[in-house]
Amino acid sequence: MQARQPFTYYAVLAALFLIPLVPYKTYLGPLPLSAEVVLIPLITVAALADYSKRRIKLNDFPFTPIAIAFAAFFVIAVISLVKAASLAPAIMELARYLSYVVLFFIVVKVQFTREQYRRFAQSFGLSALIVGAYGIVQYIFGISLNTAGLYALKEAKGRVDSTLVNPNYYASFVNLLIPAFLLLAVVYWREKKAQLLTFAVYAMYVINLILTYTRAAWVAMLGGLALVVLLMPKTFIKNAVRPHMLLSFMVLLTIVYFMPDVQSRTYSAVYAMEKIVSKHLPGGIADRLAGGNGDEGGGFLDDEADGDETAEDEATTNRAVVSRVTLWKTGWVMMKENPVIGVGIGNYLVRYKEYVTKYPELDIGHDQYSVHNSYLKVGAETGFLGLIAFVAIYIVYYAYLFRLYRASTDRLCKLITVALIAGSATFLVQNLSNNLIFIPQLNTIFWLISGLAMAFVHEAAARPSQPQA
Repeated sequence: MQARQPFTYYAVLAALFLIPLVPYKTYLGPLPLSAEVVLIPLITVAALADYSKRRIKLNDFPFTPIAIAFAAFFVIAVISLVKAASLAPAIMELARYLSYVVLFFIVVKVQFTREQYRRFAQSFGLSALIVGAYGIVQYIFGISLNTAGLYALKEAKGRVDSTLVNPNYYASFVNLLIPAFLLLAVVYWREKKAQLLTFAVYAMYVINLILTYTRAAWVAMLGGLALVVLLMPKTFIKNAVRPHMLLSFMVLLTIVYFMPDVQSRTYSAVYAMEKIVSKHLPGGIADRLAGGNGDEGGGFLDDEADGDETAEDEATTNRAVVSRVTLWKTGWVMMKENPVIGVGIGNYLVRYKEYVTKYPELDIGHDQYSVHNSYLKVGAETGFLGLIAFVAIYIVYYAYLFRLYRASTDRLCKLITVALIAGSATFLVQNLSNNLIFIPQLNTIFWLISGLAMAFVHEAAARPSQPQA
């Protein structure tokens, strides 16, 4: 390790530690000021200075395909400005987008050493550990718990958001981490003590996720677990069925099962999904869970609520589903009426009142309200062409990941790739019900971690094999 590290290394190290930890945001006039707003320009300036002084080199990561995808969406977004009713939010949206692109380009192309990557992992790991521990402390002591969206919950004190401002954002952050810690515990470590310690950290994040009471995140977590098993079936299952690991899973499942409102919230999640998929699905899963269709008994929720309470919960969940679907319909209508270049990047909220006034059936009682779907937001603001270009970014992103997955022979590299595939999938799925891609703190973490992980795995292919832990 060199005696004097490049400025870029220290700037990235600071970003990995501070961005998850620091939710503080203020404004200097119209300009926002937050950790990522300070640190992304700092990383950019450091990289330019280091490159000009030859303190850093670029690797041979094939950046061109995703650069084309990034550029295509940017061009369409700029063209959409001709339809923008307000330029201020449009310019801010474009600036944020460019900041993510520049950040990803730097961390995926700068040639860091293996020791520097190890320090990056330690910095982010420590930050994530503090965030997770604070989430548990927050719930135990009732510190600034979020009380929004607590319908159908009777026992929970509130929803945990830790340092990520909103429970939905925090749930997505935790879901990014969960596959990595699960794979470290089950697949990577060989010593029982290291496995159990890492599994305890994994369990802490699972408990945090439950305490956000974000139903979409619970479903996404199960999907991420399924991806992990599908991508590493023999290795994962062989290690997971060892006695101490089986016991660990059983203990965690027992704890989760008896946590406040887990059973009723699970029922509510299944019921909500059924209502979204089909309004006329007879004998559905949720009905069977509750012993529905007038049957006596039979549902594992029968002990949790009587018929009147269940009917009340279903009515509340129905209202929530109707509101969410109405928001999606608003985004869809906006996109259909502006199919080529949308209403202008960043202008969904600006035009929201106009559309709910024009179509009263879309009005849910607010002058402005998020569409709660990142893809519909993009489509409404930049049209179908913009949506296609935007989705293409993530298609190319996954093409990289699966290429790295197939090329990885090192156990650690394979683990990192699978964790990133599963964690990213949870992030993209949760964007179907939230605008997480447009949350700067969260999206910065996504592209920062993705770029570093992809570069590490790519560069590892050119290095001699390292001894495994």
